[in-house]
Amino acid sequence: MGSPLSTPEQLAPGAVLDRSPLGAVRAAAASERKVLLTTPVPQQTTAWTKARRDVRHLLRSSGYQLLEVPAGGSAADWLRLHRGLRERLARNGHILIEYPFDQRKRLYGLLVLSRLLGVRLYGLIHDLDSLRFPNSPVEREIAILRLFDGLVSHNGTMSQWLRDNGVRRRMADLNLFDYLTDEPPATWREDDIARPLKVACAGNLSWGKARYVYDSRLAALRGVQLDLYGAFYESDRVPDTGLRFRGAFDPDRPVLHDRYHFGLVWDGTAVDQCAGSYGQYMRYNNPHKLSLYVALGLPVVVWREAAIADFVERCGIGVTVRDLRELGSIPDRVDAAAYRRMARNLVPLTEAVRRGDFLHDALVRLLR
Repeated sequence: MGSPLSTPEQLAPGAVLDRSPLGAVRAAAASERKVLLTTPVPQQTTAWTKARRDVRHLLRSSGYQLLEVPAGGSAADWLRLHRGLRERLARNGHILIEYPFDQRKRLYGLLVLSRLLGVRLYGLIHDLDSLRFPNSPVEREIAILRLFDGLVSHNGTMSQWLRDNGVRRRMADLNLFDYLTDEPPATWREDDIARPLKVACAGNLSWGKARYVYDSRLAALRGVQLDLYGAFYESDRVPDTGLRFRGAFDPDRPVLHDRYHFGLVWDGTAVDQCAGSYGQYMRYNNPHKLSLYVALGLPVVVWREAAIADFVERCGIGVTVRDLRELGSIPDRVDAAAYRRMARNLVPLTEAVRRGDFLHDALVRLLR
């Protein structure tokens, strides 16, 4: 297990970060006028809505002005949007758009407008549909992403995929989504490694995204207590695996019903690998559930071939496995001293992810 990275700036040597309440972006570009274009976010208990709400809160506190894009709006709505941008931006400003952007056809108009105003157009990637969904054309998504002057990507693996597919724009790696919550950390972690190994599994539990939790092979797990938390659980599909569904929680106030050794970062259709489109997407993305566990001070178990496996190992905050059936052997691999090191390594990352340091750091590197 590699040496821990105690703060986000160690992921990008030389970055100078401002930890003030207004954030590092204002310090990096104090004279800029900045606009975040937003789209309506439904009130759901999902990672998608939580991530976008956190981004908006952090950027508003960093000096961004928020403008909501009309969903399928009329020509008059878009004229008002254009007028609002003109009023808010100076020639040294920029527009930041969360991607995927619902109004994709309007991006071309926004690109033209940004050029007329003399401002830059940046994208913050939440997801790449061409990697997540097999039927989403890569060429179309790449053509859209090439419209931006720069991008915040999830990690180095995703950034390299974008470059390999023709996106030649400035990029900054996020490395980890921030997770804003007032719930106290470390409340949910066991003090020492032991059997049974207690593992929390949080996230979207629908059959389409997390079919592995309904897999009868989980019944073969011995010495493991696996508890499920999340929305869209389909209890009628559950075999007799011994798993416990502990309900869903408000993502802004995550509350678990037990203390755990690890949080599980897994997706897809199978227990022997992260299979299927959602599982394979983990080769490229930063799963938001990793941010949840870090915010709660909980070490993690992650698929060894996931893009974020390297981050977990370098930071020393968890273990990697090829197959969920390895869970029962983790107490043989991780002794009490190693587990306590993981808990210590999490402390600065927990503080950073709760402050919003990862987003601020990425934007400083993108904009400088």
